[in-house]
Amino acid sequence: MTAALTGPFFEIGPKNLLRLPEMVDVARAAGRAGYDYGVTVIVTVPTAFISPLVQLKTGVLVFGQELSADGIGPTFGTVTAEALEDVAADGVMLNHDSNPLSADALADAVRRTAETGLLSIVCAGTEREALESAALNPSVILFEPPDLIGTSGGHTRAWIPSSNTAVKDAHPRVLMMHAGGVSSPDIARSIMAAGADGTGSTSGVLSSDDPASAARRFIAEARTGWDDAR
Repeated sequence: MTAALTGPFFEIGPKNLLRLPEMVDVARAAGRAGYDYGVTVIVTVPTAFISPLVQLKTGVLVFGQELSADGIGPTFGTVTAEALEDVAADGVMLNHDSNPLSADALADAVRRTAETGLLSIVCAGTEREALESAALNPSVILFEPPDLIGTSGGHTRAWIPSSNTAVKDAHPRVLMMHAGGVSSPDIARSIMAAGADGTGSTSGVLSSDDPASAARRFIAEARTGWDDAR
């Protein structure tokens, strides 16, 4: 079973933008930065990348991008919780904007993570969705307004303190991650300073000429923001 996740943490979700050697470079750099700055780093990767990254012991937590509620049985073309457990994945991201789940499917998937000891990040686009999903007791709610995804996201995110309070008053053990449009390290810092337990960036890291160095800068600023809030 993976140890409990705590803040501060930073997540990099490369979708299918990288080949494995490139992903390894980013994971190694992010793992070193996480160690240096005291930030837990999560990489959320295609299922085929999980085992190679786990075996390299880069210091990051390795999450899958998908999970079916299917158990062991005659299904085909799905990823079970047991399969993720067997390749030593640390967790899985669920209900991403590009891979949404119905309410019933999400509830079943979160239940399966709990049964197998996997961590879970559940994506939500509104405060109402965040509260409803937090009732499932995932490890993390990723509050990511859809209109911020893929943008520069430089404006003030006034909803962070209030949404954190709403979720944590009802479900104190659920961590709050805020992202969407985290295009620069300064934005990562401001999100953490506003009270987030974690944040993350895909385009901000991967669009850099040197993604490994960019990952380090983002992680460093996430730590600074975490300290700013305390």
